[in-house]
Amino acid sequence: MSQFIDHVQISVRSGDGGNGVIAWRREKYEPLGGPAGGNGGRGGSIYIEATNDLTTLVEFRFKAIFEAEAGERGRSKNQHGKQGKDLILRVPVGTLVRDKKDGQVVADLVAAGQKALVAQGGRGGRGNTMMVSSTMRAPYYCEPGEAGVERQLELELKLLADVGLIGLPNAGKSTLLSVISKARPKIADYPFTTLEPNLGVAYDPKGTAFVVADIPGLVEGASQGIGLGHDFLRHIERTRLLVHMVDSRSETLEEDMKTIIQELDLFSDKLKELPRLVALNKIDLMDGDEAEALKQRVENFLKKQYKGKEDKLLGVHLISAQAEIGVREMMALASRRLEESKPPDQLVDPTIVISDERASERPEDSFQVLRKKNVFYISGDRVERIVGVTNMKEPESLSHMFHVLRAMGVIEELLQQGAAQGSEVVVNGIVFSFGDHHM
Repeated sequence: MSQFIDHVQISVRSGDGGNGVIAWRREKYEPLGGPAGGNGGRGGSIYIEATNDLTTLVEFRFKAIFEAEAGERGRSKNQHGKQGKDLILRVPVGTLVRDKKDGQVVADLVAAGQKALVAQGGRGGRGNTMMVSSTMRAPYYCEPGEAGVERQLELELKLLADVGLIGLPNAGKSTLLSVISKARPKIADYPFTTLEPNLGVAYDPKGTAFVVADIPGLVEGASQGIGLGHDFLRHIERTRLLVHMVDSRSETLEEDMKTIIQELDLFSDKLKELPRLVALNKIDLMDGDEAEALKQRVENFLKKQYKGKEDKLLGVHLISAQAEIGVREMMALASRRLEESKPPDQLVDPTIVISDERASERPEDSFQVLRKKNVFYISGDRVERIVGVTNMKEPESLSHMFHVLRAMGVIEELLQQGAAQGSEVVVNGIVFSFGDHHM
């Protein structure tokens, strides 16, 4: 199995906010005291950051669940709880982050230092000091912390390269990459395909550098998932120019070329628009007249294949990657075309934080009422948190809890399910009697 990992699924959950607390001042010269409950700390958020130090997503195959630290509960003497530590997941530059639920892109990290906020930590709950109002000077209640955000994400690595080398297995792509750069891909003298993309840095005669990617061999049906090609076709979308390598000795040369052209066009509309050079490789194995005749034959074939989009075809080139014949001239042309189509410089602020609304979405108000005979069990994150910070010995605190639950629709749901005077209601292990002035 290939060690190149370019697509993984992970689960992330930001930290819960800490609960506020109910506390009172107990000072010698303050006989009346007063509220002194501190706020809970914010839960840790989860970020995904691009770095040049990684080249694969393989680490996420061994660990796929990530949770940030929760915030601490508040303390007495108006001391706030400690905030949870943020969790930063580092991925290779070129990683695309999608929300698995709806398939929408969360972030496209194309530069080192870019960060995406994918799960925002829960806010800390307010202590009773912060609950003071003009009508309530000494509140016996506080707020629970917010729940963290849980999301299922898909990480997809797309190689960032200027030129993509495409073609059937054994067309000579790996050999060409080794000649034009210092890359050392595995090369064999039989129909063999690389199991992962290889990157190399090439230089034109002026010394201008550009990145070249050797894309694993495509086969017929690759756009529908057959063979290795489908896994790597998406990497070609990042490139700005394609070099279509063709084995000039093939007895089915036209069919070979047609297969690649069709698979690229079927995979995405974006690939249809990429300019292409066609390289007839291994011409050192034939004489000059034979090579020129083959070139003319291929040009005639391509005119039919690229009818209506001839501007995308950058010519047919006779080369031998092994003997380094015609390679320098072809790559110089590729470099010139890249320079002509060079996009405007995009300044990327390495401190930029990309986010979307889903990074803070919490289904905290959702709850469920389950009836077993005449006992009603209520579950739900916020409901349980409200009960958890309620002082059951203080009528004022119980009254506050009741009003919050009524605002959430819990009381109405209990009535609809048949709760009556004296019915038992269980929340988080605590039993209440429905119908009294509290529940």
